[in-house]
Amino acid sequence: MAKEELGDFLRQESRRKGISIRRLSVDSGLSPAAVQQILNRGRATLPSLNKLADYLGVKRQYLWQLAGLMESTETDFTDPRLRSQFAQVDKLPDPARTLAIKLIDSVLTFVEEGRC
Repeated sequence: MAKEELGDFLRQESRRKGISIRRLSVDSGLSPAAVQQILNRGRATLPSLNKLADYLGVKRQYLWQLAGLMESTETDFTDPRLRSQFAQVDKLPDPARTLAIKLIDSVLTFVEEGRC
């Protein structure tokens, strides 16, 4: 993924959540200059990406992928039911969307640990 996508994603996510860029930087624990560098150049340290991901409530790995630090593991859903369900989750209001994503993460962790 192109590094420009990181800045675009952060801008979109901030707008979607009603967060100013200044608030994004202060509340995530980064300097405004560091956030501007990430937005404009896509350059970020791993700790900075982690702080932004934690503050925005997104997976750290997703921001790592956008910054070009990790290969994408996305796959195309072959099951149309999954594609439909994830499209519906994407349209939910933020609190419900966050809850749905946490539930999915919990189920995947449960299965990966062999408890199913």
